Amino acid sequence: MTYYVQTRWGDSEDAPTEARMREILSELDTPDPEHPDTWLSHETGWTLSVFEGDTVIWENPEEEQGPRYLQKVSREDALRMWLLLSRGAFNELESEPWRDGYGPPIPEAERNQRQQEAMQITLKIDRDFYDSLGPEDPTRTCRHEGCNRGAVKFGIFCRPHHFESLYNRSCPFEH
Repeated sequence: MTYYVQTRWGDSEDAPTEARMREILSELDTPDPEHPDTWLSHETGWTLSVFEGDTVIWENPEEEQGPRYLQKVSREDALRMWLLLSRGAFNELESEPWRDGYGPPIPEAERNQRQQEAMQITLKIDRDFYDSLGPEDPTRTCRHEGCNRGAVKFGIFCRPHHFESLYNRSCPFEH
């Protein structure tokens, strides 16, 4: 049976030893929000992902099975599970108390806070882009039907219509 590990920083290794698996899992002790996990995949498509916190995800995307998750999994238990998967011991892995999904639901208050933060970040990025368009030239009229504003330098639209033409959504500024 073949298996490989994808390390958290993008390297792929075929059939690593138990000692090497332990090293790869220990990399999760260094916080890195952009690369929070590492995983072992079996030739059958079953994958066991281990996250820097304490969550493990069990799934087979090729067969559309899973995802299921466990929390509060120690590094030693994660290693044990990787070793089981590397040997194709699926029944033993299936006997774990898996829960459906990629993790527990996010509490509504936290979800709302994340959405607000994302909206603020998006608005700031939008504003920075909008401001980078510079002033409108009143001697060149915006080509958007019914608009009498000037066009931006190197463009054919005013700032709001230039924004809308690129982002395919309403401009949140100056309409």
